Amino acid sequence: MALFGFRTRNPERDRLSDATRFQSIKRAIRDVVLETERERDGFRRRYDDASATAAFTFENMENEGETEKASAQVEDLTQSLARFSKRIEFLEKQVTFMREMDEAITNFENINGIGQMDRKSD
Repeated sequence: MALFGFRTRNPERDRLSDATRFQSIKRAIRDVVLETERERDGFRRRYDDASATAAFTFENMENEGETEKASAQVEDLTQSLARFSKRIEFLEKQVTFMREMDEAITNFENINGIGQMDRKSD
C-alpha cells in the first residue's frame, strides 16, 4: 500500500530476509564449531602420542638408567603435554561458547517467530 508515496514491504518478505540472515550466522557458527573440533581432536591425538612416548621413555630410564638425553626428552614431552592440555581446554571453551551462541540465536528466532515459514506474520 502506498501512503504519501511510501510503500511498505510484505511482512512475509521481511520475515524471509530475517530468517535467511540468521541461518547464515548459524551456518558460520556451525562451520567454526566443526573447524575447532577438528583442531581439538588433532591436539588430543598429539597429546596421546606424546603421553605414550613420555611413558615409554620414562620406563626406559627406569630400566636402563637415566641419561641426560632421556631426561631432556621427558622434560620436553612434559612441557608439550602441558601446552597441549591448555590448548585443548581453550578449544573446548570455544566450542561451548559457539554452541551457546547458536542456541541463543535459535531461541531468539523462536521468540520472534523467525524461520517459521508456515506461520504468517501479523
